Amino acid sequence: MTRVDDSRHVAVLIGTRPEAIKLMPVIRALEDAAIPLRVLVTGQHRELLDPILAELGIKPDENLQLMTAGQSLAEISARVLSGSERLFRARRPRVVVIQGDTTSVAMGALAAFYEGIAVAHVEAGLRTGNTRNPFPEEINRRLVACVADVHFAPTERARESLLRESVPPEHIHVVGNTVIDALFLARDRFIGTLEPDPMLEEATRRGRRVILVTAHRRESFGADLDAICLGLRAVARQLSEAVQIVFPVHLNPSVQSQVRASLGDLPNVRLLPPVQYLSFVRLLSRSSIVITDSGGVQEEAAALGVPTLVVRHVTERAEAVEAGVAQLVGPHTERIIEAVHTLLTDKTAYGARAIPTNAFGDGFAATRIVDVLKGLM
Repeated sequence: MTRVDDSRHVAVLIGTRPEAIKLMPVIRALEDAAIPLRVLVTGQHRELLDPILAELGIKPDENLQLMTAGQSLAEISARVLSGSERLFRARRPRVVVIQGDTTSVAMGALAAFYEGIAVAHVEAGLRTGNTRNPFPEEINRRLVACVADVHFAPTERARESLLRESVPPEHIHVVGNTVIDALFLARDRFIGTLEPDPMLEEATRRGRRVILVTAHRRESFGADLDAICLGLRAVARQLSEAVQIVFPVHLNPSVQSQVRASLGDLPNVRLLPPVQYLSFVRLLSRSSIVITDSGGVQEEAAALGVPTLVVRHVTERAEAVEAGVAQLVGPHTERIIEAVHTLLTDKTAYGARAIPTNAFGDGFAATRIVDVLKGLM
């Protein structure tokens, strides 16, 4: 990477694993354009972030080392805000690039704003209209929209949301989502280099359809996650010889305890620790159905044409539902069971859903982003 200490550089701030994945193409495009940059990480999820940084070949220049067990949203907000401020004040980047809607994104953007540094927001404009769902992401991204100077919207729908919030149209650039850049790169260049996955090979040999599950959102903790698990349990038992459920379980103790208590005894349910990114992309590409509350997985599955059941009350990725590849079933046990049975027993219904869409991008979002960033340097 091109590293310099003058003020005419781009600072890329990474707080979480999804941010690392979605910002990796931007970092690579900045390198290709010979734009000086510094990669900053908050260090708040080291057990998840460190492995993905190593896998993607991203070497941070600064680490805020904000890992503290059991910290509240207020505590992590204060730590990211003050830590980012110190770095920005010392290094004075020309622009700070952030991605998404986490607390680290919101506080990093605010710190840059306080220091008079331009903020470029990747994946801008996603909205559900519900301030408590997703929580706290919906408010985080609205806050970022108030302070960002450049808004990289993934879709026209996202652009329209920003316009409704009085963001000047000349500050909005519809570029696609960088998660698709990363996905296509992984699929086309790296998955073939992986060792065979015994679990996937066994499922294929036995004629089982793979159902990939991810569920970790804060607003799902408690009753909603219980309902999701009950639906999965019923599917696993009713279709014990037909399906293999694979569930990489988030390391959050709240998720771990609920999921393992509900699903840990079922032979056709594999509860895995978080898997490496390339392995996850392979798993996704080999799955027949995805059940998820994740935003990024909705986008990835849509691009690959994997029918997706969204177990959230609302989604800011309505493009996948409109394209037909995704269905919003919510965290409702019976709706999950019914939707899975329909997809697995009705070939016509499945075929109508299993169609890839470019609704979230064509794999060139990062190039478009860097073309805009050049004008800020």
